Amino acid sequence: MHHDFFHPDTLATMIDTHHHSVQVEDSLTHSSLNDLIQGHCLALRIPQFVPSEICMQWQQCIRAAEDLKRYEHAQDVPVSRIGMTLFETENQPEKLAAYLKDAVHTFSRIEALLSGGNPVWQLHMELGMAWPASFARPKMNGQEMNPGIIRAFEADPQGGLPPHVDFLLKDVPGATYFEDITCQLAANLYIDTGEGGGELEIWDFMPSAEELPTLFQGHHDFIDRSRLPTAPLVIQPQVGELILFRSQCVHAVRPVERSMRMAASCFIGYFGDEKPLHVWA
Repeated sequence: MHHDFFHPDTLATMIDTHHHSVQVEDSLTHSSLNDLIQGHCLALRIPQFVPSEICMQWQQCIRAAEDLKRYEHAQDVPVSRIGMTLFETENQPEKLAAYLKDAVHTFSRIEALLSGGNPVWQLHMELGMAWPASFARPKMNGQEMNPGIIRAFEADPQGGLPPHVDFLLKDVPGATYFEDITCQLAANLYIDTGEGGGELEIWDFMPSAEELPTLFQGHHDFIDRSRLPTAPLVIQPQVGELILFRSQCVHAVRPVERSMRMAASCFIGYFGDEKPLHVWA
């Protein structure tokens, strides 16, 4: 059975220009999450989600990490991570099995690395308190998916991440147990922002499943920015800040000039007001 990547109501959606805004809050709330899910704002920022002193401790731990590795099928992209991501599975059974096996150990690896701290778990807990139906870690083939990753962008003038979209049904097309997903958010908790560059770009543009292939530049699933119909919203993250946005909108990360840009990251799936928010990476 064929599924479009996006819910019919959002196909080829261009968010109204008056929604081209950033909402800033002191904490995650049901109202602010709902505003983002419904497209009333383009991004949600929670400054000082984690104190900068704690982030500075985590920075040192991550720099010393031995299992910080580049994406398996994108060795040319100067981004490393701890924890395997769903898009790395390329919808291949043996890679999906490796992903699910790796997922079991991700929390303990992060906690061991960060001396008992766990920014991914902290994010999940805050989500659970903000959303009436709490959160859930979804399963595939009876096994829990990876709950989140630590990701580091290396300083590189050719680095960053070109424009792209992230969506569950793009990574695992035909997965009937996820077919009710109507919105996916990306959550990034910034542990370090590097020195110069590293800005987050978000476009007011959500391409349909049919449009998306026409935008590809031919390298991985990256999009040719010259084919995008609008200019992006540009955000400079701050240390300790949590930023959420709809990952079905085209987004990118500009190259980091010096040092390293680090974040704890996961995706959040919306399946309806009465359903838990699903969290995975």
